[in-house]
Amino acid sequence: MTFDVCIINQNNENLEKTLQSLDANKEYISQIIVSGKSEDKGIQSLNIDSKNEADHRNACLEAAKSEYILWLSPDIELEDETLEEYADILDEIESDVDIIYPNEVFFDEEDEKIRNYEDWYGKEELLLQSLSLENHLPNWAVLTKKSTLEKFGGFESQYNDYTFYAFIYKNLKNLSLKLSDLSFINHYIHESFIDTSYRSKLVRDIVEKYTLQEIFPKLNWENENLALATAYTLIGDVLAKYYNYFNASSFYRNAMLSFHNQETLRKLIDAYLQMGLFDEAKQLLTTQDATQEMQEELLQKIEQTQKLVQNIEKSVEEGKSGEILAMANDIMSYYEGAPIYNVLGVIYTLKGDLENAYKFFYKAATMNPIDKDILANLAEIAKKIHRENDVIALYERMTK
Repeated sequence: MTFDVCIINQNNENLEKTLQSLDANKEYISQIIVSGKSEDKGIQSLNIDSKNEADHRNACLEAAKSEYILWLSPDIELEDETLEEYADILDEIESDVDIIYPNEVFFDEEDEKIRNYEDWYGKEELLLQSLSLENHLPNWAVLTKKSTLEKFGGFESQYNDYTFYAFIYKNLKNLSLKLSDLSFINHYIHESFIDTSYRSKLVRDIVEKYTLQEIFPKLNWENENLALATAYTLIGDVLAKYYNYFNASSFYRNAMLSFHNQETLRKLIDAYLQMGLFDEAKQLLTTQDATQEMQEELLQKIEQTQKLVQNIEKSVEEGKSGEILAMANDIMSYYEGAPIYNVLGVIYTLKGDLENAYKFFYKAATMNPIDKDILANLAEIAKKIHRENDVIALYERMTK
């Protein structure tokens, strides 16, 4: 049994280590496809020029000829026996397997971390309740069945670098996933900007596709109001983890309407705080039957944070941007909300560093896509660096 190997190389990175790791597995390889450019002989280069990972994956899917495709990135190295172990699984399991995945060893500049995944074979639907699939499955060194990918329409560009997980989530009831428990691949992590808006969009789409009972089967749905409050709060928590406080706050409000509780109220107030909606947070605190102790604690935090932001903005207006930038890590250890990212965007704009300014404004807009000042700042920079369409797409992902 042999497989096609598809290396997603959007930025035309050096593939030497990845290709070297394939040498010991070559008896199981039919062909190697690179989505970007490659000068290596014996490799099919598709020369895809796109910033969207789904475009690269779909091009590879179309070019592949084997029934199973192994997906790699330039940051992945296989073990010598990885594909042999995958082939053994396909031989041993009588029923078809749609996806085989390994464990991972993550490497960064300072440390390494082993992640042992659970085997979801026969219990795939339980993954729905995670709503953060990247914590439970890898998206590289994964062997997928070509006919299954084609049957369900391949990869959707609306999810970009999260498109692999979107495919699994949306088709989870029709997929069989199998862990190769003896397999460990090396995954090298590089610091980079991650656009979490694609992840939060998928969470909201999944909530639309499946019922809450399907997503959270272990909740006590006989007590519907409590179950709804718990489900909405859990969804809000995942969205907040992806910095989508705008939509997280909506789910927290729904949770409060289902079953009023202090814990969800605290999370809702924090979502407002992260968005920079200080007055709204104060009003919520005084109108939602918070305990006296919570009112005093959170009111002090809100007022201190609001004053901090006002002082930072005043310092920038007075030409003290360098001082604020020097203190940025200390500031963000206390408060890392949308107003801070907006201020950092302003500082980098003044420095003439439009790329970093764009990243900070983009992060601020991810956290609060309804703030007119943030959106105006982001739009202005986007126009200068020709990213207007990216900003329009971000706004649509966050608000529709």
